Amino acid sequence: MRLPEFLSRPVARFSGLALCATMLLPAGAEGRSPDREERKPRMMSPSPMAYDFSAESMGATPGGAQDIAYFRDRVAAGEVPHPNTFTPEGLFSEHDLPLLTRTKCMQTLCATGEAMPAALLVQPEVRHVAQLGFSSGLDPKTFKRAPLHLVAVIDKSGSMSGQPLDLVKESLIKVLSQMGPDDQLSIVLYGDRSHVYMQPTAVTDRDALARQIAGITSAGSTNMEAGLAVGFQLASSHRFKGSTRVMLFTDERPNVGNTAANSFMGMAQGASRSGVGMTTVGVGVQFGAELATAISSVRGGNLFFFPDAGRMQKVFEEEFDTMVTELAHDMKLELRPAKGLKIVGVYGIPGKALKWLDDGAIAVSVETIFLSRKKGAIFVALGSDTRPGLPETQVAPGSAVASVQLAYSERGGGNIKGQVELTSVLASAASVGLVRGRLLVDQATSLARAAALHHETNNQEGAYQVVHALASLYRQTVDPTLTSERTLVFNLERTLAKLSGHAGEPAVASEAVDRVSGLPPRRG
Repeated sequence: MRLPEFLSRPVARFSGLALCATMLLPAGAEGRSPDREERKPRMMSPSPMAYDFSAESMGATPGGAQDIAYFRDRVAAGEVPHPNTFTPEGLFSEHDLPLLTRTKCMQTLCATGEAMPAALLVQPEVRHVAQLGFSSGLDPKTFKRAPLHLVAVIDKSGSMSGQPLDLVKESLIKVLSQMGPDDQLSIVLYGDRSHVYMQPTAVTDRDALARQIAGITSAGSTNMEAGLAVGFQLASSHRFKGSTRVMLFTDERPNVGNTAANSFMGMAQGASRSGVGMTTVGVGVQFGAELATAISSVRGGNLFFFPDAGRMQKVFEEEFDTMVTELAHDMKLELRPAKGLKIVGVYGIPGKALKWLDDGAIAVSVETIFLSRKKGAIFVALGSDTRPGLPETQVAPGSAVASVQLAYSERGGGNIKGQVELTSVLASAASVGLVRGRLLVDQATSLARAAALHHETNNQEGAYQVVHALASLYRQTVDPTLTSERTLVFNLERTLAKLSGHAGEPAVASEAVDRVSGLPPRRG
């Protein structure tokens, strides 16, 4: 069987889409060509038994923002960041959100679904939270990305002098450690002028390349568009057998409102049509939701923020190979609630990518799905759709709260269509990804509400009460992977306590004790 060209190492029986737990390839599909225009998986009833294959396969995540590092940085500094500096998809991308499946993912991209009864702090109408999860059959132990031509476009203007430019140079040297002789690195600088600082060079002598990077100095004013024009022209004109990606390093917030052909957005969109992706790396600047939304609307686009060298080194060491590997494009989803339910929230995709359909369903557009070391997800909240005074619809375990029709194009060729059922399970039986994800949805919605109350209505008491309630949930949460979230929430609670006059209140006797029942959380 011939594999997609963008993968350089085979995976057993690697053919197309498997929608784990609810869908498999039709009988006999294993011998079909991946170049086939369309393959339709058949439905399979979920099994009462499931096995966690999460450690045996890699993940996948939508493009756009891949962290909320800027928001965290500002909260740690004692600020209440504006809601426009935060995106749920950035938060989710930082965490592994695996769902239990009965079938190991053996394909380029796998999707599965699960739902559980749930309530959200700032959305009392929610009755269920459902997860559409993504993974890939690539083996994390043997995965090797395709050869890469990386065009680093660096802002060296006066505003980058000192720590920002030093961080960029450290970043590039760290990138070098993740590249090999099959890869090529080019460097474009803009500031006093826009020019090719280093022509495409094979990464065979890292020390020599590191010396060239160290020689970059700051000078001049900022003209991002001119620098990108040089970078994209170099990327498109240089013939390279592998993938090509422009990586923009800047402390300037791009003007995403301008969509002319020579603008940041215009050039990114034009390059994406010719197969050149773009990663935007922010250093020391506010990279808000508007930019993250714009980046997610460009095929092959993703966004990271590095407030310090520690964060930068960790991301490049753990995620460089995946941040430059695109699995699928042009994913179209239709989220359709079960009878008696309605969609009251979609999290993990920018709102501009959502559209209501006439029957109460939601259409979702996802430009790019990237490979990831973590299992990515989109979450859906559902509420009752019955008239006031009538009993709410009850969903039994094993019944679907919603269904998802999806279609996308594989990076290696071929159009895929399928369906995933978001099947309800008891909260006690929910997968770790859904349990973790439900709390992260609570966090995303609560932080957005609190930040809006603080900035838009100057309601410090209301903002404090929202974050205080969220902090109470985290005081009862023992998931060790959520330590960074507890720190963020507790820091923000402390700041809002001062602003609202609650700073002198006594602390809770035990952070692990439930405020209402007085009971400690159950273990295991």
